[in-house]
Amino acid sequence: MKSRLTEQITYLLLRHDYVVVPQLGGFLCEVSPAGYDSQRRVAFPPQAELHFSSEMTHSDGLLEERYALLLGTSLRRARLVLEEEVRQLRSVLVQHRSYELSGIGTLTLSEEGKLSFQPAKQALATEAYTYGHMPVALPELASSSTQRAGIKAQDERYLSFRIPKRTLGYAASLVLLLLALLPWGNQVKESQGYQAGFTPTVEVAEQLFGTKVVSKDTEITSSADEAKQSTGLSWTEEADGRYHIILATERQPERITSHYERLQTELPDATFIALGASKGRMIRLSVASFATSSEAYSYLNALAKEHPACRGAWVYASK
Repeated sequence: MKSRLTEQITYLLLRHDYVVVPQLGGFLCEVSPAGYDSQRRVAFPPQAELHFSSEMTHSDGLLEERYALLLGTSLRRARLVLEEEVRQLRSVLVQHRSYELSGIGTLTLSEEGKLSFQPAKQALATEAYTYGHMPVALPELASSSTQRAGIKAQDERYLSFRIPKRTLGYAASLVLLLLALLPWGNQVKESQGYQAGFTPTVEVAEQLFGTKVVSKDTEITSSADEAKQSTGLSWTEEADGRYHIILATERQPERITSHYERLQTELPDATFIALGASKGRMIRLSVASFATSSEAYSYLNALAKEHPACRGAWVYASK
């Protein structure tokens, strides 16, 4: 029954990053952590997006094990039942060109025989990651803005000058020098005597008042622009029609940059690209791209064997 197949796909997506339906394709759940947009002042809960890849036809064993547990039978018998349900689903696709997987999305078969997938707006597998929360607007407190406005208005009534400390030191030295040169008292002495005075030098003034120069104010730029100016990481929002190996998915450019700096030491020869989605707010960190899916999956298998930390990587078709 196709409803049972849909229920088990949803069940497994809640516990795994992806599920492969033999002879059909794989469903991937792309998760992004919670974040805060400082420009729009909006806090976002964790979010997830469903994707489908028709290239992932090799079974990963999750559905077979689940069917064997439900039916109380062997893996071989469960595999036969699963293959029959997949055959029925493909037959419906051939006849009606589309089939809706309840709570997951809609599969569509084109005239050329290619499968496309449109995720459901309220998919259970993705809503579970939000924990029932919605994006929350966190505007600036009115008291803080009013207080800053009052301070600014008060400052405008006075003239303020920025005087370096070194200038104050020079001025103090000059005052002391003038005071030392002034004649003190009006009495005239008949006898000669020796008089001593203290004339501070510039070095003494520097010891008294310091030589530190106030640093100039630098223009504050947004954290997103600082992240995009990182050396060695390219940013693009255009679909190039290639198959990319994705290592990380984030909503904020700063986190993508931190992933890039961490992975750059482990993969020094890789060409990293940050792919900005034209729809939504997802940013994906690509380590390599290929013209065909077979080349991409071959590289993915080799990467997972050579670098165990990259086992969570997956293939993304930029179209």
